[in-house]
Amino acid sequence: MSTKPIIMVVDDQPDLIDGVKLILEVEGYEVWTAANGQHALDKLESTFIRRNEQGGKALPDLILADIMMPVMDGYTLFERVKANQFLREIPFIFLTAKVDDVDIRRGKELGVDDYLTKPAQPDDLLSTIRGKLRRTNPSSQSGSLPMGPKPLPTTKRPMPSSSQQTSPPSGTIILVAAIVVIIIITLVVIYMMQSGAY
Repeated sequence: MSTKPIIMVVDDQPDLIDGVKLILEVEGYEVWTAANGQHALDKLESTFIRRNEQGGKALPDLILADIMMPVMDGYTLFERVKANQFLREIPFIFLTAKVDDVDIRRGKELGVDDYLTKPAQPDDLLSTIRGKLRRTNPSSQSGSLPMGPKPLPTTKRPMPSSSQQTSPPSGTIILVAAIVVIIIITLVVIYMMQSGAY
């Protein structure tokens, strides 16, 4: 069973859902999607029951939801999630085109964890999600949450011993000696030509 962090994306725009899903999956998240608030609640309930029976991770680690949706809007979804004892601890972020001060204040008054406006830049989206997951459950973030590209492994070379550091290879000594001899011969020939002895 997957141990990846799970993000639920709730939006009535299929193109937006596909784009956000791709960004999150590339970063190593498992993504659940829903087309409106009611669909999200139904999916949370059915998945919770099914995964509990199978012994897997039953709830998402974070919900990312639009506000303006048919059937059930984001505000109502947020209120229903926070009213449910099994769901209320899940961090909740609004991702919406509603940028009026009134809308932002309403979300903050409800107690939403964060507020992103569409179209959110991928880096802003990912850093907001990572930060919220880290603050919500810092002990689970050691190794389980992808934090961007991993550095390439480096191989440590043993330090050379003191004898290796002070003694250059014999081939190098011969080469240096040959260059010195050539330089000396060249200088002698030039001197002799200038002095007329050649």
